This record gives sequence, C-alpha cells and structure tokens, in this order.
Amino acid sequence: MSLHPMYARPRDLEQASQLLASLSSGAVIIAGGQEIMPFINYGVMMPDVYVDIGGIKALKGVNVNDDEVSIGALTVHRDIQSTEDIVERLPLLAYAAQQIGGGWQVHNRGTIGGNIVSMHPLYDIAPALLALDADVELLSDKGLQRMSLLQLQNDSSHGLGSSSILTKILVKTMLPNVLWGYYKLKNSAGAYGSANAAAVIQMDGEKIKSIRIVIGAVSETSVVISKALDGYLGGAYTLEIGRAIEKVCIDAIDEPLSDQQGDGVWRKAMAGIAARRATEMALSNLTTSSIKR
Repeated sequence: MSLHPMYARPRDLEQASQLLASLSSGAVIIAGGQEIMPFINYGVMMPDVYVDIGGIKALKGVNVNDDEVSIGALTVHRDIQSTEDIVERLPLLAYAAQQIGGGWQVHNRGTIGGNIVSMHPLYDIAPALLALDADVELLSDKGLQRMSLLQLQNDSSHGLGSSSILTKILVKTMLPNVLWGYYKLKNSAGAYGSANAAAVIQMDGEKIKSIRIVIGAVSETSVVISKALDGYLGGAYTLEIGRAIEKVCIDAIDEPLSDQQGDGVWRKAMAGIAARRATEMALSNLTTSSIKR
C-alpha cells in the first residue's frame, strides 16, 4: 500500500477500462463511497489507487428496450423507487428499494450497483433482482460480459470493484399474470432485515404455474428456491401448501447468520416465515375464498 494513494476520475467507460487494465493491483473503484469509505476509514481496506467512476453518465439512468429494462449501475435508490418504467414494469424492485433503511441520505446517494458490488447479505436489492432472474453487464479488459446475477453471486473470479466495472442491471419486464411479494422482518423501522424474502409467482387462473422465492438476510448470500417448490404447482394455494413452502425454505438455509439482527437458529426459522408471508402477499389480490383451508 502506498502512503499517498493516487486518485483518478475517468471521463467515460473506455477511459475507465483502459485505466484499470493498466493497473496491476491495488486499485479500488468508488462511486458514491457509501459502502467502501467506512472500510477505508477503519483501515480494513488500503488501496493504492482510487478510481472514481461517479462522473460517468453512461452508468446512470433507466432505459427500456423491447421487453427489457436496463438500469445503470449508478442509478440511486430514490430513482429505483420512483422512475415510472420501474414502478410499472418492475414493481417488485421498486417496492424492495422502498424498504431500504437509512433515511433520505442513503436513498439519494446509495446506488443499485453499490448494493450489488458490496454483496452485503442484509441488503434488500439482491433478493428482488434474483427473484426476477436479473442479468448484469460487466466491463473489463476482456470487453463487455453479460451474466446472470446468480452467476455473479456465486463466482468470485470476476474482479468486480477492482479490475471490472458493473455497468448495467438488465431485467425482463414482469408479465401481467406474474404476482409478486416482498416481506422484510426487522427490529425497527430503519433497521436491516433479520430475514427478507422475495416471491415471484406466475398464475394460470387460480392455479400456481411457477413460483420462485429468494431468501435474504439469513445467509452470507441470498438463497434462490425454485425447483424445490415444483411439487406445489398446478393447484390453488392452500394454507397447507403455505406451511409446506415455509418448511422447504427453512430446510434450504444451511449456515444461518448470527449477529445483532438475531441468532442463527431463530433466523433460519424466520426464513420460512418470511417466505410464506411474501408468497401470501403475492397472492393477496386473489379472493379470500380461493385460499382453501
């Protein structure tokens, strides 16, 4: 580590990519700085070069191409919550962004890309995006690369935040017959979640055609549960099925977190509760009589 780290502020993505390719190691990418600066201040991270991408316009804003929504990595939470294209096409994501704690400063400066790059297990954005089967676009010296967010979460070789830049999040528009729910169990209004769950359900009339649930804030990474729920497809939702879904989601948590948000044994149990409540939130526009006892 240099005693006097350097600072660079590239004008565009091409310049940023060239700069990162020229640096052998010790570089860290910063934008809003909300994630990384506390680590630097406490001496956990000691970079040689700060590469500030906060001024690159191509990394900001929301665009729609056919049935896909493209979200720049530096789009702030406030815009995720309120941009019309997201509210109308990706209501689950808009709602999850509204659940982020920390007040207006976090909402106005925190970015969707910063949420993803940090891989923080307690954040709200990743479960919603994973439930929507989102893709991401990365820029490195190898050029642009597109991959699923799930692949990014499970792959540590991407160099994200040091040698590669997250440029976009790409999400298919939610279809009219897709229901969604997001439940966050928390100790107080602005707190991190002790267990979060996002549910995306496709219906065929009153019958469940597909269901995908993502559990967050319980493990080091978000847990995607889909194939394990196939046995509950083809019929109407019942309270019995709800309890079965709850058990499947509890069983999917292998190594629950234990921290100030709660003990691991309790968090594992709450994963199932959160999943069931997110599922019931998604189905809440069905008539009460359709949820059979």
